[in-house]
Amino acid sequence: MTHDNTNRMIYRTKSPRRHIANLLAVAGLLLSASAGGAPNILIILADDMGTEVLSSYGFGNPTAVTPTLDRLAAEGVRFERFWAQPTCTPSRAAALTGRYAHRTGVAGPLRHYWALLDAPPPEPPAHATTELYYTPLELAESGEAEVMKPPPPPLPDGRSRGLSTQEIILPRALKSLPEPYATAAIGKWHLTDLVNGGVDHPNEASFDYYSGSLFGLPASYFAWRHVENGVLTAESGYIDRRVTQDAIRWIGEQGEAPWFLWLSFSNPHVPLHLPPRDLLHSEARNLEPSIQGEENNQAYFLAQVEAMDTLIGQLLDGIHPDVMENTYVIFLGDNGTDKWADPPAPRDAARVKMTVYEGGVNVPLIVTGPGVAGGRVERPLAHVVDLFATVLELAEANLETVLPQSLTIDSVSMAPYLFEEDLPSRRSWVLSEGRVGTFHGTAVRDERYKLLVMNGREEFYDIEADPNELRPLALQSLSAEARVSYDRLKELVVHAISE
Repeated sequence: MTHDNTNRMIYRTKSPRRHIANLLAVAGLLLSASAGGAPNILIILADDMGTEVLSSYGFGNPTAVTPTLDRLAAEGVRFERFWAQPTCTPSRAAALTGRYAHRTGVAGPLRHYWALLDAPPPEPPAHATTELYYTPLELAESGEAEVMKPPPPPLPDGRSRGLSTQEIILPRALKSLPEPYATAAIGKWHLTDLVNGGVDHPNEASFDYYSGSLFGLPASYFAWRHVENGVLTAESGYIDRRVTQDAIRWIGEQGEAPWFLWLSFSNPHVPLHLPPRDLLHSEARNLEPSIQGEENNQAYFLAQVEAMDTLIGQLLDGIHPDVMENTYVIFLGDNGTDKWADPPAPRDAARVKMTVYEGGVNVPLIVTGPGVAGGRVERPLAHVVDLFATVLELAEANLETVLPQSLTIDSVSMAPYLFEEDLPSRRSWVLSEGRVGTFHGTAVRDERYKLLVMNGREEFYDIEADPNELRPLALQSLSAEARVSYDRLKELVVHAISE
């Protein structure tokens, strides 16, 4: 696929601290992290959460109670035009590799593979609340029955449906630096089947430590199958509390070494439920413990977001202040909100997760850290694939030496936007793509227009004037400006689909 220069990783060797130093010299300030060594990098993923859920994005109604994320937005940089892939596995693969799905082959969500393992059945604790488990199409009889369903057969050529361990992913690159990073992945993984490593996949992919729910989601938030460095056990409690505790413990063990932590919560993914009340501080505490039906799904979904926010607060409070001063925190959603969560207005439940409408691909991205000029909103065109170059630049990696020159990278660093205001977009277009069953959707946009191609059907929008995609433009009567954009975006889609 041919990229124009604005979509190449051109900011390869320039140090973000040189950006910061220039700005601080003008301002007469001292960079507090300058003596702190290589910075730590904490990526936090929310599972199935679009921008409409957070009050800091300013357009959803109602929104979740999220004081921790509100504080991060006030202290850091919030990105408005940030895209993910429409489902979780491709987003995670793109972030870790800096490569689009048509390069890695990871274009759709992976199934569970517990049925092919000697997977011990977990026992829910007495305090567990009733949960509603959904498949992509309907309410399921039970989460346990769903996660233990036989997975699809292997591909005829023996390839994995997951992420190849031959890909150069972030921890492998970070461990190759002159000051190597300690690396961990904690929480949901969702990048493996049993062909590419199975329970050992996170470690074989080059993470030093892994602890979490290996496949897509737990049968229950209160009882789940757990993998820690290849060892499979049955656990109970509350899964995201365990994620938080493991993260605090691992960070505390790192001493002076710089570290990179990929931390992935299960919330607010289904099954819908009432989280433990000590994690709730709003009226959500008064919800019935047993969710009764679909008419109140939204309230329980927002409670799950609130519980995640509380745990993020506990995590950040559990990190020593001196360590936090030298830590970049990157929070994002992996794809849009699930339709079963009854996403807040103005999102349309038919145009969210698993679609390439804005409700499926426009997700929050909030970044804080040393030298970040806080309380800002930035609007560059950006994609989850860009986290790869961004993290490496924050770690001051020389990408010319860290990565093979033969490797095609789609990632464009967003680091400059953290330290300077109102920079022009470094991308002239951004693309999202996904496959779920027989559905194949690709969307690509430029500064003003967006083209969607879904199973061969096209829709074209003036996305700046019509951000909720309510008024598709008639292709037969486009203005000259719109026609130029349409032709260019269509060519990009054709190339992406054909590769």
